[in-house]
Amino acid sequence: MLHSALTRALASAHIDDLHRAAARWHTIRLAHRAAHEPRVAATPTAIQRSASESTAWTSCAPAADMTPTETAQAAP
Repeated sequence: MLHSALTRALASAHIDDLHRAAARWHTIRLAHRAAHEPRVAATPTAIQRSASESTAWTSCAPAADMTPTETAQAAP
């Protein structure tokens, strides 16, 4: 007969293995589904979001004569 702590550890490891396998299969199914979906042209909303995200990254660039502390304090 196995010690109860060892039994629990083996059961926990088995459950972890089942979860990993399920996650792997889920990822494979999603990738398969995405690969077979028809490509859709970008909508105007998606284009606007993409443009606003790219400008948000560049608008936070620090000024050349500012220290990192001054830049952080000047940020809105």
